[in-house]
Amino acid sequence: RDIRCLVTDISYLDPQEGIRFRGKTIPETFAALPKADGSKYPTVESFWYFLLTGDVPTQAQVDEVVAEWKTRQEVPQYVFDAIRALPRESHPMVMLSVGILALQKDSKFAGFYNSGKFNKMTAWESVYEDASDIVARIPIIAAFIYNLKFRGDKQIAIDPKLDMGANFVHMIGQSEEYKDVARMYFILHSDHESGNVSAHTTHLVHSALSDPYYAYSAGLNGLAGPLHGLANQEVLDWTMKFQEKYCKGVEPTKELVTKALWDTLNAGQVIPGYGHAVLRKTDPRYMSQREFCQNTP
Repeated sequence: RDIRCLVTDISYLDPQEGIRFRGKTIPETFAALPKADGSKYPTVESFWYFLLTGDVPTQAQVDEVVAEWKTRQEVPQYVFDAIRALPRESHPMVMLSVGILALQKDSKFAGFYNSGKFNKMTAWESVYEDASDIVARIPIIAAFIYNLKFRGDKQIAIDPKLDMGANFVHMIGQSEEYKDVARMYFILHSDHESGNVSAHTTHLVHSALSDPYYAYSAGLNGLAGPLHGLANQEVLDWTMKFQEKYCKGVEPTKELVTKALWDTLNAGQVIPGYGHAVLRKTDPRYMSQREFCQNTP
């Protein structure tokens, strides 16, 4: 903590005000970016442009990204076959990591390196191509895994008219209102400095010139840890067990919550939490989600 080991222009985490994307707070980011059609929230594609360039895109520039991702989002059947071959009780993160690795044979960076014409000055171009392919394909693979695990393998085809966030919601069979949830959630969790486990891991693995598929899969494996991305799942699990053990139909009191916390700590266990470790105020990502819930009928 408090030791800067990586430098990034993309985002900065202020202990008092939380994450800033390209210098903008979360409310400023949502206000500045072009909105999805009929929505109060921007598309993931507009945010991608903003993260890469630092500039707020025009609607025409957003449309270009949307169209480009449509050409990149097709996932080969062998990727789905590899995931389906895993034990059905495998954790979704295992399935996602395997799915990304299964795509590796398409790596343009690996192809460039193996071509005999590799040049470190231009290698970023093939890294960008791989990264764009990965980002465009992740929602397709994730939706497949969700449906495989939780919807009896009932798969829904891509809707070519929809942006990334809306298309993900369409593919997992959720409501129209949930499209804004996906757009918001993907943006909020897109980047939070470069020192977290996932970002640090991807930097480290790629520093050996492993291609982005290897690096991103490794980052996912770090994300699966309970002190990182799995904390979201751990919080829900702890809360549900708390309700089952202490509430049983009654409103939780301060005394009940205090007892539950001490029972957890005295058992040598960790109380899972949501947010950045360096924050000294409520995580503004949480506040954005809370405000969404309060303002949605």
